[in-house]
Amino acid sequence: MALAIGLVLAVFPTVGQSQSTAEADTGTALTADMELLDRRLLATTREPLERWGNTFRAIAMYVPDTAGPPQAFEIGLEHPLDTRQPGVHRDTLRSIMRRRQKYEPARTIGIIVDSIAGPVEEALDGADGPDFARRAITELEDRSGRCRRIERDYRFAREPRGDWGFGTVVFGPPRTTRCDPVAYWPKDSSNAEPVGPTRPRLAAPIVRPLDISSLGVQFTVVGEFKGKLTVFDDSIVVRFDRLTAARQLPNDTRTVKLDSIRVGVGVGDQESWSPVDDSKALRIGRVLPPGGKILRRNVRFVMRHERSEEDVNSWIVVTFHITVAHPGDPNYLPQATTYAHSVKGVLAETAPKDQPAK
Repeated sequence: MALAIGLVLAVFPTVGQSQSTAEADTGTALTADMELLDRRLLATTREPLERWGNTFRAIAMYVPDTAGPPQAFEIGLEHPLDTRQPGVHRDTLRSIMRRRQKYEPARTIGIIVDSIAGPVEEALDGADGPDFARRAITELEDRSGRCRRIERDYRFAREPRGDWGFGTVVFGPPRTTRCDPVAYWPKDSSNAEPVGPTRPRLAAPIVRPLDISSLGVQFTVVGEFKGKLTVFDDSIVVRFDRLTAARQLPNDTRTVKLDSIRVGVGVGDQESWSPVDDSKALRIGRVLPPGGKILRRNVRFVMRHERSEEDVNSWIVVTFHITVAHPGDPNYLPQATTYAHSVKGVLAETAPKDQPAK
């Protein structure tokens, strides 16, 4: 089953405004927008690094070209990539950001990419793995043509071990230089290509109950979720009154740790599909023993999701991120996932037949 890297809502207001002047760019100072994106991009690398002990690949964020305090939004892949190579993910994200300028213009764009002095496939197990030199490289660009490249060496410290046991990521000091712009924006906006078709809009937000269960499925970890779904033109909010994760396979005696839970939008068909536009992770970090359950109440997930015609055939997907066994065990699986999903069409304005309207 293919898995896309989900897109996460991440809004972070800060003070000040970026300066979008056409003056000559001769220094290495960062605008307010760039400082915001640099902080948020760097912070976002920590979770995948410390959870998997491998690579964060590449992450993209932007500050929209709107009035008010700067806000940072993360953009994920539109389709799965069958590779861990950070450069491929970076180049794909660049293409996505360039296309998005036609219908959702940004004021400043930032992409951070992992750089490992060794095969990515062998850079495993964090502090316990090979001692490859590692570097996080951030490139920031705004509409005026400013471009900044920030490099930071980083490593996995053995202590503290962190929530996932691979060690804690420690970043070195930043090294900032000017760089050549990627040129995400058309040179002459008056001659830019016509904006694509208008996205569908809701007459009013969709609000309906949301019941999801995978209790009858033969997965390592299954769950049951009961709550409410609210769909807006540009985001989705899921609130579960009760969230349950369980292990029900009687002969599965492996050690399984439930690392975290995310909620996303399921797209595709019954044969091949992927969750996209994922929420932030709800961290759990607990071993789930055979026959055991983990219960959480009043849990809220937010997804940044632009309304599209495909929503009538999409569904809500809950993803369990789990670690099976321990490092060194032949059955060790540090990045395993299982799923539970709603009925198809739950995002449509008309409720699906097996889902109540309210």
